[in-house]
Amino acid sequence: MLRTATQSLRALRTAAAPRPAALNSLPLLSHTLSPTRHYSAQPAQEATQEPAAAAQTPPQGEAADPSATKGNDQALADLNKQLEDHKKQIAEHKVRRLRTLADFENLQKISAREKQAAKDFALQSFAKDLISEIDVLNLALRSIPEDRITAADNADLKGLYEGVGLLKRGLEKVLGRHGIVPFDPTGEQFDPNRHEALYQAPVPGKEPGSVLECQEIGCASLRLSGPSHKIIH
Repeated sequence: MLRTATQSLRALRTAAAPRPAALNSLPLLSHTLSPTRHYSAQPAQEATQEPAAAAQTPPQGEAADPSATKGNDQALADLNKQLEDHKKQIAEHKVRRLRTLADFENLQKISAREKQAAKDFALQSFAKDLISEIDVLNLALRSIPEDRITAADNADLKGLYEGVGLLKRGLEKVLGRHGIVPFDPTGEQFDPNRHEALYQAPVPGKEPGSVLECQEIGCASLRLSGPSHKIIH
């Protein structure tokens, strides 16, 4: 295109010799050529930039870097391993917590049993001494004949008898508040596991093996189960 413009310029110069007015159009021609030169250089510049851009941009469908892929896989494997380790630690902590709770509950139960056992053991000696005093009161009450109690001239003796009986019942209530219940098996069948025989005596009209009289009462409790002394037939 540039060569064509040059040839046209030469032809104009040759033809302009007999016509001087035609020379005025030359600057116009030279001004119209400069845009032609500008546009002709732009495609060349773009052509120069396109290979550089093509060199920087990887083609589509090109495989990723194997080393980068391997690194990502290794990082994922490490994360999965850490996750599994944390799950194991959580499971172990849960088992330890359950065992600790079970041990604590067992300790509470053992402590409660030992506390109750110590309480019963401390009460045992006191209760036996108190029951012995109740036996003495029972012997005192049985030693007074019934006709003397009901006699009109024995009001003082009757008052004393009733006072001793009131004291005996008060002591039995004290034992009852601590879970100790005295019992008198008079008239029941003899039980060697609960009774202690003093002697045997034949009594007409009584069933053999029955308890005729109780000299020392026993007691029914969780730990206190002392034998009562009986006279059996």
